[in-house]
Amino acid sequence: MAVIVKADIIEDVNENLQLGLAEDSEELDREIIKTLTDMSNIGLLVGTDTTQTLSDGSTTLAYPTGYRSVINITLTDLSSNANYPLKKLPGGQKEYRENISFGGGLVNPEWFSEFNDLFHLYGQASKSYTVLIEFRKNHPKDADNIEFTTEFENLMFAGATFWKATALNRTKSVALWGLIYQRELRTAKLNRKNQASVMRG
Repeated sequence: MAVIVKADIIEDVNENLQLGLAEDSEELDREIIKTLTDMSNIGLLVGTDTTQTLSDGSTTLAYPTGYRSVINITLTDLSSNANYPLKKLPGGQKEYRENISFGGGLVNPEWFSEFNDLFHLYGQASKSYTVLIEFRKNHPKDADNIEFTTEFENLMFAGATFWKATALNRTKSVALWGLIYQRELRTAKLNRKNQASVMRG
């Protein structure tokens, strides 16, 4: 699916607010970035990281770039190609520390907790694995390279229009587009909760 293009956002905002911003203008960048941040904050952008490997004796993995929250971590055994999805410890890092201090060991990683920008694996790797981390991510603050697909175009148009109307102190437009924007955000968040698949972001 194609990604949202900045020129299309400018064209839509021009139409909504009767502006004359040029197609390559940077005057809307701040409003686009605010909208991208709002969209990231409700977990709409999902990414995958396959750059890390887990070697014999390893117990940690680093957060991927732009990380917000984890969806899944899956280890793949390099010798057998078997997949091992990890489970998040319900008690978090406190439970992880308790398990380690009691000396209870697992032959291979089965659980993880999060602390200090790392995933701490409970169960030390006894072999090598490739790693797939699926996660919700923050969009880079870049209005020229938008990662969201056109599925979210109406949300982006409404958000950029609302934030531009706010910047211009257009009270009526703020009221109108604020309602439209909030509705689009709610709809997108609801659809995200009902969606099992992971977008490659």
